[in-house]
Amino acid sequence: MASKNRKVCLSGPTRLTLAEDLLRKADCELVLGKSVDDFRSYRYERRELINLIADSAVLFAAGREFIGPDILDSCPDLQAVVKSSIGIENVDVDTATELGILCCNSPTPENYMGVAEATMGLMVALFKRLKHNEAFMRGGGWKEPQNRGTLMLGKTVGIIGVGRIGQNVAKRLGAWGMRMLGYDPYVSQETVAPLGIKMVSLDELLRNSDLITLHVVLTKETRGMIGLRELKLMRPTAFVVNTSRGPAIKEADLIQALNEKIIAGAALDVFDEEPLPMDNPLRAVDPARLILTPHIIGNNPGSLEAGQRMAAQSILSLLEGKLPDTVVNPAAVERWKQRFWT
Repeated sequence: MASKNRKVCLSGPTRLTLAEDLLRKADCELVLGKSVDDFRSYRYERRELINLIADSAVLFAAGREFIGPDILDSCPDLQAVVKSSIGIENVDVDTATELGILCCNSPTPENYMGVAEATMGLMVALFKRLKHNEAFMRGGGWKEPQNRGTLMLGKTVGIIGVGRIGQNVAKRLGAWGMRMLGYDPYVSQETVAPLGIKMVSLDELLRNSDLITLHVVLTKETRGMIGLRELKLMRPTAFVVNTSRGPAIKEADLIQALNEKIIAGAALDVFDEEPLPMDNPLRAVDPARLILTPHIIGNNPGSLEAGQRMAAQSILSLLEGKLPDTVVNPAAVERWKQRFWT
């Protein structure tokens, strides 16, 4: 039985209209958020967002708004919040679960494979000192013994968060003859043994890795999980790569570790505040020791389109009373059924 309420709020704005087109063709009534030129800096006021959602059955949420308890509790017709990305940390999933509101993400292969590929690229750039050597040559220099890179063969990479992205990174590392340690409280040794990953404690991983790479979702447990204490456990020749979520690393502590040469270098695609403010101290760190990219390195046209398509498919399933595979809070299902489908 299809829901009589087929109103979908797209808080937007978005660069693609693919999801909008798919939902229109399925006879959904769409409520569109504001279209602004500089979507990066726009934020809805609380009441403005509540009024926009109003009696919509589904919220297709943009990445900028925090969908907190006040929003969720003020929209009694809201059945689900859907994202076209993997990360869903800007939604209060606990409150949504209590209210019987389903939360769905869009973990497309184009998305997580793109991030895995990007992670490998950042690793190569750090080990081979690509950024330093390019700047050195552009300044008139030529090859010097002290500018040589590091042989990656046989080096140890610590993978923090061994889900889809972490496992795809491991598949690539194995082909390069690299050793792998893993840390993830929710993944067993048996699951990742075929990939050549040895699961260890976080401290053991930090002490024994030549590079650590983070692939975690942002939770209470992962926020600030890498600080000065953890960085001091690492080797002075080791590197840090973060393509997951900025707040997983304490930025001030990382800056101190880089400036004091506690670690050798880092590469970041994600930050505490995005876009990264011009006065952020990360910008002042020696660029030869720190690679900064604007939360885009894993993106590709295919990932954006696939994410919107998956999100639209999840929405259409929900409006038919069916559970998509993308639900991240299955504990909400029974309450959802009681509230909206009984």
